[in-house]
Amino acid sequence: MSTELSQVKKVWERIRAKSPIYAFLLDDVDVYNAGNGYIHARLSVTPLHLNSKGTLHGVFSACVTDWAGGLSIASCGLDSTGVSTDIHINYLSTAAAGDCLEIEGRATKVGKTLAFTTVTISKVTGTGEDVIVAQGTHTKYIKGC
Repeated sequence: MSTELSQVKKVWERIRAKSPIYAFLLDDVDVYNAGNGYIHARLSVTPLHLNSKGTLHGVFSACVTDWAGGLSIASCGLDSTGVSTDIHINYLSTAAAGDCLEIEGRATKVGKTLAFTTVTISKVTGTGEDVIVAQGTHTKYIKGC
């Protein structure tokens, strides 16, 4: 296991214990890869992640953007993931219960005060061409982290 993946898993376990929303929505997420400035995770969609139309809820994608962006910051060696200052999500497709989601979080810049992240959530199709479900950008205040 890489140093970055160990760091990310350590931070994730601490956050999961203190943040009920993450424990509820992301209980089964598997963070399987991390390097300096990025993380990769996967998760199977369950009925807990769906809206009234039976498709992936927008709140879930926003939560994942917050979570994966924070962990991509942690992959840079920070023990805290900062405080959200701005988040934007583009909803490009959808997913249903049973679909497998691939999550990529990237810290595009980690400065002294702010960190900027990009998150892509894709549905694994099995054909080699995954479908992007949502893309988000997230800015976090990290001074003192």
